[in-house]
Amino acid sequence: MRPNSTSGCHWDGSPRTAPARRPLRVAATSPSRLLRAGQCGRCPRCGNRIDLYPRADGRPIALHPAELATAHVPASCHWHLSSGIAHPHGDGSAWCRIPHAVLCPQRTPVCRISPSLTSVRRQLAVRTRRLIDTGAFIPTAAPTSAAPGGPDRPLVRMLLGHYLADGPVEAIRCVAQTSHRTRCPRPVLAPDAPPGSWRLLPIGHLLG
Repeated sequence: MRPNSTSGCHWDGSPRTAPARRPLRVAATSPSRLLRAGQCGRCPRCGNRIDLYPRADGRPIALHPAELATAHVPASCHWHLSSGIAHPHGDGSAWCRIPHAVLCPQRTPVCRISPSLTSVRRQLAVRTRRLIDTGAFIPTAAPTSAAPGGPDRPLVRMLLGHYLADGPVEAIRCVAQTSHRTRCPRPVLAPDAPPGSWRLLPIGHLLG
C-alpha cells in the first residue's frame, strides 16, 4: 500500500518543503548593532514567546511581542521602541509595548493590572499548559539560591562554540535533535539523566 502523499510532512514528521531562510543583517543605522532576526526567544518559566531588546543603558529587557492599547496598561509599564532601543515610557501613541514579566502566568504581577491584561495572562497560561501537556516545553523554576559569585548568564561552550546563556546553567536547554528533527525540550541538567561536568571559568580563559 502506498502511503498517503497529501500530507505536508514525511513519515517521520519532518516537513516536505524547507522553510525559506532569512538572512541575518545588521542595519548600518542601528545603534543597538543587533541582528534583526535574532531578538525573539521564549520565557524559561512559561514558554511563551518574548522579544528581547536592549535598553538605553545596554541591559536587555523581555517585552511581550504584541502591542497593547495604552488605555489598558498602567503608565509605569509603558514601553516603546526607537531604532531598536526600548525606552520605559510611552511615545504619545495609542499603543505601547509591555514587559513580559507583567503578563507571565508563572510570575506574580508586579503592579495592579486591568481586566484586559488579566485576560491576556489567562490566554498565556492556557498556552503554557498546552505546551507542557504536549511535551514541547518544560518549565524552569526560578532559582532559589545562587552559588556565591555565580553568573546569572554564564558563557558556555557547546559544540565547539561559545554562547551567552539565557539564564543559569540549570536553565540551559539541550541542543540535541529529536527523531522528528526538532530540538530536545529537556534541560541539559535533567534530574533523570547522567550528570555532566561543568566548571565556572573566567571569560578570558574561554576566549583565550
